[in-house]
Amino acid sequence: MKLPRGIYGITDDSYTVKSHVEAAKVFLEGGVRIIQYRRKEGSIRQMLNEAREIRKLCNQYGAVFIVDDRVDIAILSDADGVHVGLEDAPVDEVKRRFSGIIIGASASTVDEAKAGEAAGADYLGAGSIFPSPTKPDYKILGLNGLKNVVQSVSIPVYAIGGVTLQSIPAIKATGAWGAAVISGILAAKDPVKMAKAFVEAWENS
Repeated sequence: MKLPRGIYGITDDSYTVKSHVEAAKVFLEGGVRIIQYRRKEGSIRQMLNEAREIRKLCNQYGAVFIVDDRVDIAILSDADGVHVGLEDAPVDEVKRRFSGIIIGASASTVDEAKAGEAAGADYLGAGSIFPSPTKPDYKILGLNGLKNVVQSVSIPVYAIGGVTLQSIPAIKATGAWGAAVISGILAAKDPVKMAKAFVEAWENS
């Protein structure tokens, strides 16, 4: 499956939008075509129900559906893929056991990016590019660091962390495949309108 270029929406329920399913709908209505369901706590049943709802929405909009961290939820909800962080299940083991699903890996250095690619990741989430409200303790990669990561691997790289509408042209100029957005869209007064603005900013820069 081809990974869409541009904006990569990550769900959250702590901003203007009060549920993960609603967040996914906002991104999709705004033209975003890759969605990551990212819930850090909750029962498996609750997560599975939400993931299945988002799966249906992604099907309606022709979007790629990724689950953060939870390989079990990804498999049970028929997600297109799973994103594993550095503390999560190893990329190569997930790849070996579940062939055919997209696997994303996190990277905050060139070495981590190369290791993710070598382990079989299909794409990378690289960051934090800028200081981020959702990841205040992450080290900052910056635009130069992002460019170095992009140039060190041959798989798609999505920038993540503190991404704003104004930073989209600079991120695209590094050669990144796209940019992951959470608060930049979900905290807006009109999140659908903001999602459209991000998508247009990517397409027009």
